[in-house]
Amino acid sequence: MENKASQSPLRFLSRDRDSISQKDALGILCLITLGFQVVTLGILAVLYGAYSRLADRPPPSLVQLQTGEAIQVAAIDSRERTPEVIQSFVRETMSLLFTWTGELPRLPGENADSSQPDAGINITNSGGPRRLVATPAWHASFALSHDFRNELLAQIADLTPPGVWRNRSSVVLEILELSAPQQIQDGQWKLTLVANLAFFDNNNALGEYTPFNKEIFVRAVEPPTTPLSATGMEAVISTIRKRGLEIYAIRDM
Repeated sequence: MENKASQSPLRFLSRDRDSISQKDALGILCLITLGFQVVTLGILAVLYGAYSRLADRPPPSLVQLQTGEAIQVAAIDSRERTPEVIQSFVRETMSLLFTWTGELPRLPGENADSSQPDAGINITNSGGPRRLVATPAWHASFALSHDFRNELLAQIADLTPPGVWRNRSSVVLEILELSAPQQIQDGQWKLTLVANLAFFDNNNALGEYTPFNKEIFVRAVEPPTTPLSATGMEAVISTIRKRGLEIYAIRDM
C-alpha cells in the first residue's frame, strides 16, 4: 500500500513528453489562424492602397499611333459613341451615298493629279440589264449592315440619272439639318435628317430640288483591324468602318 501511494504523485513523470493535449492543439491552431489573418489583412491593405492610387490617377488623354500621330482619347464603353462621332459618321456616309457627280474618287494610297470619269459599279449579280451606282456610293455602302446594303444599293441604282455616266448630269445631297442622336437602346441610335436631293444637268444649271427627309438608325460595331500597308479596297473599307458604326435602316419621316 505504501508503494502505491508513493508512486501516485509521480505518475505525471511517466507520460510521454512529446504528446500534446487537445487543449494545447486547439490553442496552437488558433494562433496559426490568427497569424494567417494578420498576413491576409496586410496584403489587402497593400492592394487597397494600390487600387486607390490607380483610381485617383487621371486616364490617359494622349495616345501616339503607329504612324507617329498623337491624338486625344477618352475612356468610354465599347458600345458607346459620342454624339459628335455619330453625327459626323452619318453626315459623311449619307453625302457619299446620295451625291453622284460622275467623277471617280481617289483611292487611299493613290496619287491622282486630275479627276477621272466614273463609269459606275454594276450591282447586277448575273444576267439582266446593268444596274449602276456611283463609285463613291458603292464605297460608302460598306458602312451599311450586310442585310440592308443590297437593298439600298438597288434603290440608289434606280434613282441615279443615266446622264451621270455621260457627264451630262449630277446629283448632290444638300443636308439642311441633322438631329442629335437619340439612343433607342444600348449601342443603337436614331437620327433625323432633313435634306434635299438637287438634280443638275446641262440644260438646268439651277437644279431641281426634291425633299429627302429620313430617319436613320445607327448601331455600334467592332471596328476592323487593318494593317498600315493596306491599299485599294481594303483601305477603303477600313476608312469607312473605322468609327465602329454602321447604318442598319433608313426610313421615311
